[in-house]
Amino acid sequence: MNIVVFKLSPLGDTVMFLPVVQTLRRLQPGWRVTVLATPATAALFRETVSPTDLVVCERPELQKCWRRPWRLLAWWWRLRRWRPDAVLLSFDQSSMARILAATSGARIRVGGAGAVIRCQAGLTHTIEKAAGHTLAEWDWAMAGVMMQSLGQDWPASPPPPVLPVPEASRSAAQRPRVVVHAGASREYQRWLPERFAELATALAGDCDVVWIENSDVPAPHGVRTVSSRTLDELLRIIADSDLFVGNHSGPFHLATALGRPCVVPTGPTSPECDPPWHRDRLSLLRAPGLACLPCDHLMRAANQCQNLASPMACMKHWSVETVVAVCRDRLKRGIAPGTSYL
Repeated sequence: MNIVVFKLSPLGDTVMFLPVVQTLRRLQPGWRVTVLATPATAALFRETVSPTDLVVCERPELQKCWRRPWRLLAWWWRLRRWRPDAVLLSFDQSSMARILAATSGARIRVGGAGAVIRCQAGLTHTIEKAAGHTLAEWDWAMAGVMMQSLGQDWPASPPPPVLPVPEASRSAAQRPRVVVHAGASREYQRWLPERFAELATALAGDCDVVWIENSDVPAPHGVRTVSSRTLDELLRIIADSDLFVGNHSGPFHLATALGRPCVVPTGPTSPECDPPWHRDRLSLLRAPGLACLPCDHLMRAANQCQNLASPMACMKHWSVETVVAVCRDRLKRGIAPGTSYL
């Protein structure tokens, strides 16, 4: 059986999709599973998908290949040669992904409903998101329909994704380690940079604070700064922490997959984008009573704050003192340094 999976998506969305591919491989080790992923996320699949079946390309490369017919033809011929029995597309894949799926020869083509794309055709099964489901659960439901169409069983709910966990480099006697990642893909999705800096300084008195370098947010004095040029480096930094503090972004999803306790001041992001696993370890801070929330929706980001009367009210709601208190409460729960929760 040959399965082709399109997942050219940002880091956080890919982390939430990862259990689909991992479970598919575990249940059907003899099947061929080909995954299309971006350079930023391909490493997440390397222990599940063979190198020859992991196709790496930038998202715009596929989206815009129709502008150069020879590139479109090359993609079409490549997909046809794989001879897929089924194609699985997550909710956010492009029109070109659907067109290629439709012409691939696969008898089963499953994807999500409501995508903001020109081509809405090409699927044999279009799956609506169930009320209350997260993106991870929606992806899981799509995979379930595909497997049922192939005559296979599928578990009822997704497990946490399994990420490579580097060995801890600290002894239990050392101070708690707090990793702070102040970046996010869009400015309005970030807690205020100066508040991140104040928080890091406040926690540095009795914690080992590790500040992940970000070109948009200067590091405060008195904390240790590290760079994360690769996904492996980022995983190593997060896995060796007792607490992750950051925005609702890709590194946050890595932290939740690794089982790290997290404190995240979050505003525009929909709760449907929250990870469904390890929720007892998450403190997701959302300002109460703001009618503008969430301004980001599943299919389209707002790209700027929608609250014209009080810009960034959702993020400004959370004072440094409040977030520091939430962080200290998380740390008091006695998490052992370097512990894996998987």
